[in-house]
Amino acid sequence: MSRKKQTTSFLSLLLLLIAAFSYFFPQYQQTHNPSHALADGSFRVVRVVDGDTIVIDYNGTQEKVRLIGVDTPESVHSDASKNTPYGKIASDYTKKQLTGKTVELEFDVQERDKYGRLLAYVYLDGKMYNKTLLEEGHAKVATFPPNVKYVEEFQQIEKQAQIAQVGMWEGYVLKTDGAILANKNSQKYHLADCQGAKKISERNRVWFDTETEATAQGYSPCSICLP
Repeated sequence: MSRKKQTTSFLSLLLLLIAAFSYFFPQYQQTHNPSHALADGSFRVVRVVDGDTIVIDYNGTQEKVRLIGVDTPESVHSDASKNTPYGKIASDYTKKQLTGKTVELEFDVQERDKYGRLLAYVYLDGKMYNKTLLEEGHAKVATFPPNVKYVEEFQQIEKQAQIAQVGMWEGYVLKTDGAILANKNSQKYHLADCQGAKKISERNRVWFDTETEATAQGYSPCSICLP
């Protein structure tokens, strides 16, 4: 190959690499740089649905926002048997803190769930409200990949709330065994000898002595071992 052809080939390859970099790098930033994950502007909270779900004025449209990585006990479930007294406490807390306030949103990998709700980390006066719920003991960690940017930090905050026995963790004693084993991720509880229970990773295990305790914390029974 002549020197001229080699030079032309090299320049063509270089231009191709530059074009690829220009296309993929902004997308990489969008996923990995928190500043690029923030939604443009601030949004007014129109109303609070429950402890972990709000409705905002999103550019002229009312949109439901589900807070990522946290779960408060049920308070407005269509099946009244799943609603708990602490669910109302958590809901009232969020109503007091967020109703009528202006918030900012940070998205993770997946922007909406299967119900069409926005999935976000919600910021009030510069502080992430998802963390506030965990700190106050009004929510527990609930991780749903791929939105797991802050999962390890959330788990540490939850652990501190348990140790301090605040909110729903009042009187809580960290258990390492029991008759019932719950999964933080799936929000399901199992009999300890259930095959499903044996597959739960160590960091997602929560032990209870009774089904009543598990239900009070917002967990639902496994459909296989507890139909």
